[in-house]
Amino acid sequence: MTAPEKKANSAPEYWDEKADFFASDERRRRIRRLADLYETSCWRYIEPVLPSKETGIVLEAGCGTGRWVYHLAPLGYRLDLLDFSGEMIRHAEAKVTRQGLDESVRGYHVQDLCDMSALPDNGYDLVLSLGMPLSLCDDPEQAAAEIFRITKPGGWVVCDAMNRYRTALDMARKNNMTQLFNALNQGKVVAESGLTHHCFSPDELELLFLGQGFASCQLAAITPFFDVPPLKDQVALLDDDTLFNQVANLFQAVSEDPGVIGVSSRLLIVTQKPEAL
Repeated sequence: MTAPEKKANSAPEYWDEKADFFASDERRRRIRRLADLYETSCWRYIEPVLPSKETGIVLEAGCGTGRWVYHLAPLGYRLDLLDFSGEMIRHAEAKVTRQGLDESVRGYHVQDLCDMSALPDNGYDLVLSLGMPLSLCDDPEQAAAEIFRITKPGGWVVCDAMNRYRTALDMARKNNMTQLFNALNQGKVVAESGLTHHCFSPDELELLFLGQGFASCQLAAITPFFDVPPLKDQVALLDDDTLFNQVANLFQAVSEDPGVIGVSSRLLIVTQKPEAL
């Protein structure tokens, strides 16, 4: 029998304990090409809003051990990395150094998405907050306000979050009615770690950012028909190159369909801070 997961006292403590695993080959072995599918799906929305390489600054907010820095730094972009887990940041910095990308990273910040006080107002041309840190933070409204503050006028934000309706569906499949009611009625669920995760309907996620002053938003479904975390059978399916390409093309074709967005595990939002008046 598997031992119950140790309950963390805080989210940073929990993710500090998970950092070695997230930085390890073991994690990659478990999820295999699902990571490629996720990144391919997100890149479709990141690439059109990339800033100038010469003048643009990107923030990877909730970076974990780093994901987009390893895509963007080799292309010539300059970035800051931020996470509330000091151990995640330590691993990210070590990997950046191993890959010879130090000159592309301006700074590493151990800060919460809800309080990025070390970062300047209007400092970033693009904020990437992917891997659902908005769902993992304590106060999504405060996090969205902080993201607005640090984004330059005219700058872009790409963020993903848990879907309220798909979370409820997953809980119904597990016969966990308490969590189903929590997801539908409160937009919250309690993970096995003991930590509370926030989930949003598509409309709620859009209003969260519009309410802070962002301009109109684009919503998309990311890896819409896969569970989070993925089932072993779902991971295994993607080992076949032909099937991987078919799934990637299908997900791209339906990613903006409102019905698919409504039941996608991950909701992605792309929004822009208005130009200064």
